[in-house]
Amino acid sequence: MKTLKVIGNCCFVFLAIIGLCVSLAYGYYHFFVKDVTTGTNYIDNQIALDIVASDDLTEEQKNEFEERYFMEANFFSNAKNNGIALQELKFNYFTDYSLSSNAYRSTGMQYLGDLKQSDLIITETTEQEAQRYESTSFSYYDTTNGVSWEGNKLRTQLNRESAFTIKIDNRAFQIQLTGTYEWTTYKRSWWSLWLYNQPITNILYYNYLNVFADCMEAIRTNNQGYGDYYITVDLSEYFTIREYDLESGKYKEDNVTDIIKNYSVLKFHYDENGARNSTQSLFGIIDCNPSYDIVEEEIDTTYWQERMVYTLNEDDFSYRYSDVYQGYFLSLNMDTKKMFDEMPRAKVNVNIDLQAQYLKDKNINIVGLDYNAFEGFEIDTLTIKGQAQKFYLLEKSLYDTQLQTFKYSKGLEFDIAPNATNNEYQGVEL
Repeated sequence: MKTLKVIGNCCFVFLAIIGLCVSLAYGYYHFFVKDVTTGTNYIDNQIALDIVASDDLTEEQKNEFEERYFMEANFFSNAKNNGIALQELKFNYFTDYSLSSNAYRSTGMQYLGDLKQSDLIITETTEQEAQRYESTSFSYYDTTNGVSWEGNKLRTQLNRESAFTIKIDNRAFQIQLTGTYEWTTYKRSWWSLWLYNQPITNILYYNYLNVFADCMEAIRTNNQGYGDYYITVDLSEYFTIREYDLESGKYKEDNVTDIIKNYSVLKFHYDENGARNSTQSLFGIIDCNPSYDIVEEEIDTTYWQERMVYTLNEDDFSYRYSDVYQGYFLSLNMDTKKMFDEMPRAKVNVNIDLQAQYLKDKNINIVGLDYNAFEGFEIDTLTIKGQAQKFYLLEKSLYDTQLQTFKYSKGLEFDIAPNATNNEYQGVEL
């Protein structure tokens, strides 16, 4: 009996020691060990979830929806000294988590001049002051239902307190400017007889002036020069992103990803000319004046006038059957090409749906773009939608088209001839 009692006491002591070790290990892990997960969020188009291909939409509406990116910029450098330097940055977002077209809204900022990184000045401020800071060097506009306006306190305030609802992978997220930058300086005080360097922590609270200057620097230094382009920028230094929780009806803090990389597509126009007329602005306004104009008769309309946007679909092309490939190759017919030759300011997008009803009715299975299919025909955006198959781009099919963006469905496998095209473009997987 005495032996059993001794053994029992030893077991209790042993279990107590194990319990203490487990508790200490848990406490150390909870307070000192942090799992770091690197996540990547891509912020590209901000097209509403209720927007679908519809015959009720005009071509202008379709192109407006297709070109809606989170960030858009305009940069008139005035290198030719024929107007004014003008820089603009616009953010497209939603007013609620429904991500529907009736929740569309845009807000942006406009600067008359050429703002550079070297123009930024760091000023001392408190955190509370920084949260509501909005530079007075800019004009600010909101856009609702296609109308842009400056409403002072009625518009969206572009400061650190504002949060925007955006779409990522067809889910609602909230994005907010929260970034800071810290650095340490050293100061000697009289009470230490100037022998001791006291460390002082300095905090810079980023604002939209910093975001604006970085975007303009990216545009200014792009290796393609003047034109219309899309680039991917990293927003992780500036913004925090929170996902919308359908169950709670609130935006939740990200408790999984400690390092988050938020990539956003910036769509921009970079021009060597100066701005001369309010119609050139992203907002249709320059310096809060919708009628802004610099001597009407001196305006060079070849670079500022609006371009008519056209979209070519399956019934606008010619088709050639190939016994070798067991399918049809598509090309632009000469009549259509001649018609657009007479409209030099036309902007053309090409949409090809490999499962379109028109093709099914005609019993046409498209396998690619024919030889010289669009050679010499300017195309802004080429979109090919369809199920998994091999798609051929034959010789010079996109030669001299100045193609900017190539959108295509996931699963399409492209066999591209070496000289199918002769310019660089951005590929976007749908």
